[in-house]
Amino acid sequence: MTVSAKPNTAKDPSVGPVFSIPDAGHWDAPADGSLEHWTALASAACDMPMVCISLNGPLGSKVVASAGVDAAEWPAGAVLGTPALDLQGFCVVPDARLDPSVQLHPWVTGAPQVVFLASVALCGPLGQQVGTLSLMDSCTRAFSDREARILASMGQLITAHLTLAGRVRRTALQHQQLEQTHGWLLESASQDPLTQVANRRALMAFMDKTLALAHREAQPLAVLLLDVRGFKHVNEAYGDAVGDLVLAEVAARLSACARSSELVGRMAGDEFLAVLFPCTPEQASLAAERFAAAVHTAPIWVGSDKVEVSMAVGICAISPTELCGPEELYRRVAVALDSAKGLALAAA
Repeated sequence: MTVSAKPNTAKDPSVGPVFSIPDAGHWDAPADGSLEHWTALASAACDMPMVCISLNGPLGSKVVASAGVDAAEWPAGAVLGTPALDLQGFCVVPDARLDPSVQLHPWVTGAPQVVFLASVALCGPLGQQVGTLSLMDSCTRAFSDREARILASMGQLITAHLTLAGRVRRTALQHQQLEQTHGWLLESASQDPLTQVANRRALMAFMDKTLALAHREAQPLAVLLLDVRGFKHVNEAYGDAVGDLVLAEVAARLSACARSSELVGRMAGDEFLAVLFPCTPEQASLAAERFAAAVHTAPIWVGSDKVEVSMAVGICAISPTELCGPEELYRRVAVALDSAKGLALAAA
């Protein structure tokens, strides 16, 4: 019998690596079980009772899909092959029991009692063998040129399938990495680097969305503008580094007492803003007391330095029918904060 069909092992520089370690000739099997369909198709196309696909791994070749026998039942040992498979990428063994190169192989001497073998190498984009497609029978049989061409073509199709599956997997991983990077960039763009709370940009965007929601749902909204009293004195007395630590601690205390429906962030300097929705004017006053108490109830210790901190709070509450943009809302609450500071100075 003459076998004329051989696999196409030409190198294609346009095809990139498939999986994590292609340079070593190692591929992973797709997790979707799609290779089982290829073994079933090969079995039907060549009327062969046993078919297996093996892939190379760091510890050697491993059967990853099969037809006619459960892959888990294949005995331990290297995948059945011959020197011809290594040299030519294709081999046919009419009777493995008489072939010195395979007659002592555990697949021949034991289950599944392989007698006939036809194999084609699965080659990667660089021409390296990464696996094998094997047709087997437990008795001798003829193997025509037509069947050889089918086997070679199926080897190429399986290689193309593995390449595509690798690209899909690689693309999915890249997409996941891009999403993570995008999320990190969004977080970085919306987070104050010193205090780790929302920055002015994030606060203004949140106010804009919350104002629209308040109008749509006919619910009241309030904002609080909180200012650290005498913060300039803190910087002068202890230095800017201590001042930064104080701001970070103030932000942490404000965040800790904020409720799930409230967003707290740093506008600039020692100025913090809280957006409360839904929130009536009465609830806003109680929230202002809650935030102020969270800051000045206990002193802030920076090393051996004890820093007493209190907050001035401006309150601005708007009704759901009132049309107001975030910049105007901030202007109003800033005026309210100045008024609160003025009343505190007059009282002192």
